[in-house]
Amino acid sequence: MQDAIALLTNDIPADPPQGFRSLPTGPGFNLLMGPIWGRVEGPRLVLGMRVSHRHINPHQTCHGGVLSVFADFMAYAVQHEADEKNTLTPTVSTTIDFLSPAVLGDWLEGRCELLRRTRNLLFCQTVARVGDRPVFRSSSIFKIGKQVSHVGSTLGSFFDTAPG
Repeated sequence: MQDAIALLTNDIPADPPQGFRSLPTGPGFNLLMGPIWGRVEGPRLVLGMRVSHRHINPHQTCHGGVLSVFADFMAYAVQHEADEKNTLTPTVSTTIDFLSPAVLGDWLEGRCELLRRTRNLLFCQTVARVGDRPVFRSSSIFKIGKQVSHVGSTLGSFFDTAPG
């Protein structure tokens, strides 16, 4: 347990690029994964994360499970694009193609595109990159759930207000 505490308390700084704000992801697992950052670019919410010591595997690259979780965080991006910011959007399905490794200290950015919306589902694809190099491509389906007051798994009006 002490090793886990030391890993989290002595991790590298997240230091996101300018304009990124920490997502309000709520408690639990998300705290161990994050922070996850977001920045609005036109109609889209771009997500980012710094690959830290807690994210790497014995090969010294970002663990595929971490990349898969980052792909799952695209629920926030698709909520933003679909204007469902106060709606729970649980994951129905995600597939991921790993294209190249991300390593300790890399800044990973994911851009999600809403491909199709039905009455109950949001279909999207994401490409995540380190700089110009693609790291993974994912395809996800999220369920349009119930409307809720802002909770850790919805954006609410977080990106509708100026940082500060």
